[in-house]
Amino acid sequence: MSDDVKAFEPAGAPSAAQPVSGGGTPSEVTVRLFEEAVRNHSRRLLAIARAVVGTRASPEDVVQQAITNLFQHRERYDWHEPGGLLKRAVVNEALRILRQPKMASVTVELPGRGREGAGEMIDGETVQRVRDAIAALPDHFRAALVLCEYEQMAYVQIAEVLGASVPQVKTWIHRARRQVGRTLKAYMDDERMPGKQKG
Repeated sequence: MSDDVKAFEPAGAPSAAQPVSGGGTPSEVTVRLFEEAVRNHSRRLLAIARAVVGTRASPEDVVQQAITNLFQHRERYDWHEPGGLLKRAVVNEALRILRQPKMASVTVELPGRGREGAGEMIDGETVQRVRDAIAALPDHFRAALVLCEYEQMAYVQIAEVLGASVPQVKTWIHRARRQVGRTLKAYMDDERMPGKQKG
């Protein structure tokens, strides 16, 4: 098992080295399913946490707490299709952290789409501007935009994760895109100004 998966094992959980198949009591089977879910989704959950909280909290701590919370109530859930549940738990924990007083500026690392692909289209300074623009969004705008654009989640799924209505989610995403667009337009207009010198 990789080190990053080991880091996200909840306290008190038995080893996740055993495969899910096989016998065991219902409780033991649930634990094995839970641990397999963590193994399969941990990298993605970390990317989502990093995108939502930026530098205001440790993404690893966010994922760890979300997983620990789920483990404590693991018997309540069906672990055969856990992706949505795990994402929802991580986003909820991230938003809980963001409701606390700000301790630092936010820098967003976007999940999913690699830096290399973006770098082939636009220079590093513009990539940073995009990250800064997303980081400056209100918390729920940023979470909704990340889940929509980078997780490719449907509005209904995002609404479930964020505990909002579908119309509210659509509004958040629309306003987030508009705000990011305005920020980037101002930057691009500034770059096109006559006599503008870089460096």
